[in-house]
Amino acid sequence: MSRNRVIYQSEALYAGPSPATGFQFLDGASSKIANASGTTAVNQLQRVQNINYSFNINRQDVNQFGELAAIDRVILDSPTVSLDFSYLLANFGNEKVLGFSPLDGTLSCMSGILNKISDSRNYYVKTVSEGQDAIGEARNANDEVIAVGNGFLTSYSTDGSIGGLPSVSCNVEALNMAFEAGTGAFGGFETPAVDPENGSRLTSKYRLPEATGDHGTGTMNISVLRPGDITMTFRQRSAEDEGSETDATDPYTSIGASIGATDAKLQSYSFSFDLSREPIQKLGSRYAFSREISFPVSVSCSVDALVSDITTGTLSSVVNTDAAYDITVELKEPSDTSQVISMYKLKNAKLDGQSFSTSIGDNKSVSLEFSAQIGGPGQSTLGFFMSGDSVGLGQISTYDTNEGGSAD
Repeated sequence: MSRNRVIYQSEALYAGPSPATGFQFLDGASSKIANASGTTAVNQLQRVQNINYSFNINRQDVNQFGELAAIDRVILDSPTVSLDFSYLLANFGNEKVLGFSPLDGTLSCMSGILNKISDSRNYYVKTVSEGQDAIGEARNANDEVIAVGNGFLTSYSTDGSIGGLPSVSCNVEALNMAFEAGTGAFGGFETPAVDPENGSRLTSKYRLPEATGDHGTGTMNISVLRPGDITMTFRQRSAEDEGSETDATDPYTSIGASIGATDAKLQSYSFSFDLSREPIQKLGSRYAFSREISFPVSVSCSVDALVSDITTGTLSSVVNTDAAYDITVELKEPSDTSQVISMYKLKNAKLDGQSFSTSIGDNKSVSLEFSAQIGGPGQSTLGFFMSGDSVGLGQISTYDTNEGGSAD
């Protein structure tokens, strides 16, 4: 029976293992294999709020003297496939699926992406029968799948505010999109990944697991984190400690808004970064054979707060001292605030500006902007770090680099 419409109830979002061109199943030792009788290595993303995807084909007009209309309109570049989605933050289960590693705060959470261990992957949007929940629905002939192949994360942002739920937004650029219906042959459908050299679709299979409502039990089954579960701290580094691996401990003393005090009236925060990709092309290849990150990559942190007290001083003192700061956001277990579920930390950030605002009927507020650059995969003193719960996802073979796959 044809659908009259599709609503959020009937859809689920998944991400496959890295690399996108590798095998999509796991054996008993959690190594990727081609055999569809193994466990699927595709994982569902939880608490998804919206999904948008599109593709654009750029064409070059071929004209000549003597004719007004183009004699042809050829495709010179590979199509541009875009996917963006957002989800509510409850733990770092989704971050693990997306390739952020490590998630223990020891190194930059971008390490796995920077060294290409967990960079490219395939994404899948599953649609089940109209009126049915995607969660708990077994595979059937009415299923449809939009599959996005060779996807690269191009931006990540997370924010929290008074009156809202902490959330994350991601953007992905990809090389291919496939539209599938039914359950596929034994083992599922062919992967949407293509060989970047010639654009041929690979013949390896994938299978989507049954959608579930959470990543597991315990803290992995928390519905969502609330504004009251969030704490934010600012610590200042001395000049000699900017290269130290130890966390900053000095109080925040920059001029202007006093946000280092325990009674700072913080209203919102956001962390964001872009991973712009440069397509590397060569003669004889229809597709860019590689999409490399354009460096440097900077992480921005924005903080809004109500103004109560100020810290005295002059702008010249900021220029002369130019202190660095560690900014930490802790999201805690709703029933036990002593337990941190997820933690973001921006190390060695610099203050870029403060903007004050006041008007009749409103409280005086201030917006502060900080930034820090992301270092190399082994960087432990500078950049963006994540630590928190991602247990229950042991089936993700993050560090298995078995390429697998074959072209048609």
